[in-house]
Amino acid sequence: MTHRLDLLPMWNDELFTVRAAQQTVGAMLETVRGDVHPPLYFLLAHYWIRIFPDRIQIVPGDVLVQLRWLSVVFALLATIALDRLWLQHAPPRLRAWCLALWTFSACLLLYSRMARSYSLQVLGFVVVCWAAWRWSQEFASWKRLLICAASLAALLYTHYVPGIAAWAGANLLLLRSARERPSRLLAGNAIVLAAYLPWLMTLASVLKAWRAKPGLLLIANHTILEWGVKLAYWIFSFFYGEAIPVWMLPVTALLAIPVAWLLWMGTRSARRWLLPALLTALIGFAGVAGWVSYAFGPARLLFLLPLALLAIAKGAQASPRGGGVIAAALLAANLVGIASYFQARDLLNIGYLAPMDRIAKDIANSSSPSDTLVLVDGPNLSGVVLEYYLPGFSTRQIFTEQDADTARRELANPAIRHVWFMRNPRDVTPGHVLERLETGLRQSWKGQLHPYVPFSPAHKALMRAMNVPVSSDWMYAAWEFRKAN
Repeated sequence: MTHRLDLLPMWNDELFTVRAAQQTVGAMLETVRGDVHPPLYFLLAHYWIRIFPDRIQIVPGDVLVQLRWLSVVFALLATIALDRLWLQHAPPRLRAWCLALWTFSACLLLYSRMARSYSLQVLGFVVVCWAAWRWSQEFASWKRLLICAASLAALLYTHYVPGIAAWAGANLLLLRSARERPSRLLAGNAIVLAAYLPWLMTLASVLKAWRAKPGLLLIANHTILEWGVKLAYWIFSFFYGEAIPVWMLPVTALLAIPVAWLLWMGTRSARRWLLPALLTALIGFAGVAGWVSYAFGPARLLFLLPLALLAIAKGAQASPRGGGVIAAALLAANLVGIASYFQARDLLNIGYLAPMDRIAKDIANSSSPSDTLVLVDGPNLSGVVLEYYLPGFSTRQIFTEQDADTARRELANPAIRHVWFMRNPRDVTPGHVLERLETGLRQSWKGQLHPYVPFSPAHKALMRAMNVPVSSDWMYAAWEFRKAN
């Protein structure tokens, strides 16, 4: 998992982690309090980058790679926890299938190598599920109560969505055990609330912001259809990962129904877990679908991956002959996805391929901050990452007509003689602001196109299938304009 941790470029959310982790503890707490994240992961990241260079002389000074190392450590700990807490007493066939699907999960590989809290969320969720189950078996035990409450509080301090979803699922699981002693369940919840009291007002403000935020409609023109797209994309990501070569697309389509059948077979044999797991998944999906676009959902729901893979493994165990063939095919599909990932191509979320570090290097090598303006497609590109790599340069993100008008006024300044313009070939700004701005620049300035990342055959096939028009064959390119003499 540690091979080439610098494979993918840094993206927006990772930049937030890099900046927050390097602040003082007080400043970092204020930063994350003003964002949508609890503090536990960032506290661990803060101390990790201070210990890591002195203890492991591998990538001293590269904060991004150091933080990706931390995510890998959490993923490895989650693997150990999954085996020792969930599978220790499982039948050998079930244990083997679950660990194989987990270890070679292309989805897990993608998100456990990012400088984000995703793998820590998985670790926390695995521990919470185990703790809730053990408490339900020994409900009179105060030790089990305290372990469950402490793990829930830790998960809530890691991220809101898995924390709230797991809290609801754990309470549903424990209701049967609490019939004779409901005060124990109330006590457990009270301890969680008391432990979370310092962050409770921040959680309330986040919930208020979530309710006020409109749904993101990027693919469909209807909320229900958009949620359907999100659900389909997120299930696909869990099953196969997000690095799929074009020839694998029909294979994944053929495997979808058999794998869903395995999932169904596995859930049938876990009746006591079924409703709590469904409630947890429903709350998680609703919380994420109402906040992010389809492309960023699988990362935020990664905590559900152990449940999904365990259910598939149980399905393979329940039907040894046919189930084994289907599970093996699913495993092979993930191995193909892993190979494609390490080639850094065919990633469905093209935002993870944005080479802002390379673009910034080219801009800095051929331009001067004194006479250069950098314009960036705000909705589609990591403008803040480019700005991070270009200290001293004037970088403007274009979202609206007002942003474009401001840029045009700056372009009229005689001191500006050099312009770099980066945009996605699909203009999603209102009134196609970016296309009109680019057209104006190409008419009055001398331009040269610098291509960086082409669309892969898989991207082209999917765009044709979804009837998504684009203006070029380049996923990432930059126009370099110079003022005509």
